[in-house]
Amino acid sequence: MLRKIKILSSLLVISCTTPETKQIESNWGELGKAGKITCNQWPVRETELDVSQMLASSTVGGGFIATMRMRNGSQIPVFADGKSSSDLDGEEFVTLPIGRFAHVVGLAEWAGEPIAFIIQNRNDRAWLEIRAVRNNRLVSRMPTPIEGDVYSGRISLTAKGWWLQLNHGEAEASFVKVTPEADSEWRFSLAPLKTSTRFASIVSNGSDLAGHVVEFVRGKNDNVSQFKVTKLDNSGKPKNLGTVNVPTKGGLESWSAAAIGSRLMLAVVRGDSMIGQASLIVAAIAGTGGELKLEWSKEFPFDDVHLAEPAWVGDGSKAMIGIMKWMDGEGALSRFRVDAYKVDALGDVGVFEKGTVLVAGYLNERSDGVGAFRYRENELWKYKICKLTL
Repeated sequence: MLRKIKILSSLLVISCTTPETKQIESNWGELGKAGKITCNQWPVRETELDVSQMLASSTVGGGFIATMRMRNGSQIPVFADGKSSSDLDGEEFVTLPIGRFAHVVGLAEWAGEPIAFIIQNRNDRAWLEIRAVRNNRLVSRMPTPIEGDVYSGRISLTAKGWWLQLNHGEAEASFVKVTPEADSEWRFSLAPLKTSTRFASIVSNGSDLAGHVVEFVRGKNDNVSQFKVTKLDNSGKPKNLGTVNVPTKGGLESWSAAAIGSRLMLAVVRGDSMIGQASLIVAAIAGTGGELKLEWSKEFPFDDVHLAEPAWVGDGSKAMIGIMKWMDGEGALSRFRVDAYKVDALGDVGVFEKGTVLVAGYLNERSDGVGAFRYRENELWKYKICKLTL
């Protein structure tokens, strides 16, 4: 079964112990060799039940927005300034009273301050709002022509502004370019392009105005999977760049995409990890301004383990792929350093509880940062905030 993945937009490397709980020790020799990580539990305050969603900043300052499920049944976003520490103080969290029918789809930074991208679903129309996080000040807003409620989204940084992927309806994605203006209403450009949310992701490298929508089209045969790339210029005008074939003998299980320099990068899990027979393929696509071609690819086998979806984190010039693997309910994070021309395996870190996944992370200018890992404990979601180092 094909699984579509969330892409993280910051660079990851990790090291871990868990100060609040006993360090997990694995009986599996392979997991026992994993490097350590410094982690703390996300602080859940007295009026809160658990975390229903977590977003990470892709900015130098760093930070998280967590949507908290309250004991009275409501859901309220709170902002935590990461400050490159895994030890967060719940008393310093900033609450965002954005309304019952609103939710956060992205977190970024503008003019040195964290800003939230918020969707208000009202009167059969989705409104996009930009709000300054620390004082909940409305910076700008626009009504979108999107039909049906927007239920999730993600953002991708460009040279000036951001591309937003807004997921709505049954399974559709629309794309909006947001350009900040210092003394006037911000500019919003809706691209005349819709795709399936299951098979598409918007990526950009932070140094270009354009965005690229990468779509899984189909398996060409048992050995090859086909990906389509559409370039969106600064105004949102789409240009079909064509398709590229990636070798995926044994079938495509999951994939994710990123932009590094002038290359589009794919991380593909092929085979069937549920029976312990799968590989990670990292592939570079060149020709984003013209004819596409598969420039290089490299395969890393994973035997006798189950695999989660590969998550990209990076800064536009280099990146890391983090992929969780499990053995008998215990997990470790496998890491791969990637640039436009090569990929290197970095080894594993952490021994995590059953079902743990990496859901958010960021890196700051000193090459360290913080990541959020989610797992299930009884009926509640739990989060660990772990120190990331490069």
